[in-house]
Amino acid sequence: MSEQDPLPPLEWDPEGVQIRGFSAGLYQIEWLLVTIVILYLVVMGLPAEGGLGVLTATFGYFGFSLLASRLRFFGERQRWLLALHTWAMIGFITWFLYGTEGVTGPLASLYLLAVVTSALTLGVLVTMLEVAAIAACQLLLLHLQGTEILTTANLAPVGTSIIALLIVGYLTAALVHTIHLSNRTLLKMASRDVLTGLFNRRAFDDLAGPIHEMARRSQHPYCVVVVDMDGLKVINDSQGHCAGDRAILDLAKRLQACKRSSDILARYGGDEFVMLLPETDAAGGKKMMQRLLDTRWHQQQSISIGVAAFPEHGESFEGLVDHADSAMYRSKNAGGNRVTDQNVA
Repeated sequence: MSEQDPLPPLEWDPEGVQIRGFSAGLYQIEWLLVTIVILYLVVMGLPAEGGLGVLTATFGYFGFSLLASRLRFFGERQRWLLALHTWAMIGFITWFLYGTEGVTGPLASLYLLAVVTSALTLGVLVTMLEVAAIAACQLLLLHLQGTEILTTANLAPVGTSIIALLIVGYLTAALVHTIHLSNRTLLKMASRDVLTGLFNRRAFDDLAGPIHEMARRSQHPYCVVVVDMDGLKVINDSQGHCAGDRAILDLAKRLQACKRSSDILARYGGDEFVMLLPETDAAGGKKMMQRLLDTRWHQQQSISIGVAAFPEHGESFEGLVDHADSAMYRSKNAGGNRVTDQNVA
């Protein structure tokens, strides 16, 4: 099956998984931010000017976080929800700094929470945009404090802070990207057959489960096909295992050439292959496999094929595989190079 085929159980999106997982812990980060701000206000006291505004903004931000944690509007669009939260975090921190000590205060480093949150889930580009927004906010705070911005003494602390945020954001996002690539590589190694590059037995069973459940609920048919080479042992004994491997690869190419984009093909072990054909009954699966047998191939290796269909031949996926395997052996016992379905006695 091509890399582009949608396969929810195995071809999962690690970034999507990361975002959904991090969304659950995002509110704890926001509540930690609110706790730090409240502790600061308790220890240092409300500012003489604008204290009520700072307190209102703090409880307003906490209320926004509580409300957002109960929202179901975004559904699977968790990336948009996280982006909204990080921008709201930047806005709240800027407002708090404006009402207290500005960018020179000890809590200016709170911007790191927004940067790290973005880097972990939203990627390098969004993180760099947020760092640029933070830089603009810090310059705005300097301006609102009546500070002369274009001086080395005032720009140096802001520049140092922005550089630190850039480094942290970029390195965190790059590390997360590397982890995603490693996860994809490990997943491919765990789900693919080394020789043919097809799905292995574990992957096929994982992919077939949701399809079986969907077919069971809708009572739509699907077909399980078991394909086995005739005479592989003779090839291995007479020509060597390399020749046997070439024969297996040739059969894998034949099967890939005949399958549809929605079909699942796997090497089940040795010289045995299995296919799952969604929305296909036994007659359709048998007709499809007969076309495979009738198609001329440069290495026309004899194969035996068994077919079983849901719900015609059974209600369980494991039972269908057993029925298709039994039908395949009947094809083999009848001389091979033929397709047999479960209905044949």
